Amino acid sequence: MTYLMETLIEAVLHPQRNFSRLMLAKVPRQYDVTSPDKYVRLQSVLDHISGMTDVYALDLFRRLNGDTLPAV
Repeated sequence: MTYLMETLIEAVLHPQRNFSRLMLAKVPRQYDVTSPDKYVRLQSVLDHISGMTDVYALDLFRRLNGDTLPAV
């Protein structure tokens, strides 16, 4: 979870970066990660992560990190 949180927080703090744009495109629209207010963007990331299922979080981690973990 730490990796996902750090990666998404970095993306909302630096949205102009290419990797950040790719990451933010994966976040559902219900989370306002493009808000001009930094607090709202950070809260949106935390809301998104807290709403992830274990399976989705592991799958996203695998795709981002390239690591292989045992299947759930």
